[in-house]
Amino acid sequence: EFCAALDTLFDTLGDTQNWFIFCINLNDSQLLNQLKERLVKGQVCSAGLVEVAEWGVCMFEVSRTPEEF
Repeated sequence: EFCAALDTLFDTLGDTQNWFIFCINLNDSQLLNQLKERLVKGQVCSAGLVEVAEWGVCMFEVSRTPEEF
């Protein structure tokens, strides 16, 4: 029964699509419409998003600010 449950679990996981959410801070002061390029670039690099984008297997969507969320 346990092995059957594991098989079902692995089959279900195999049929799913992974989603990852990365939150990028635009500035240290939490000011609206203020972008600090160096800060954003550092976060993108340290999170490995450059490599992920190079894989070409995902799409990026900018949706909401923390306040809207």
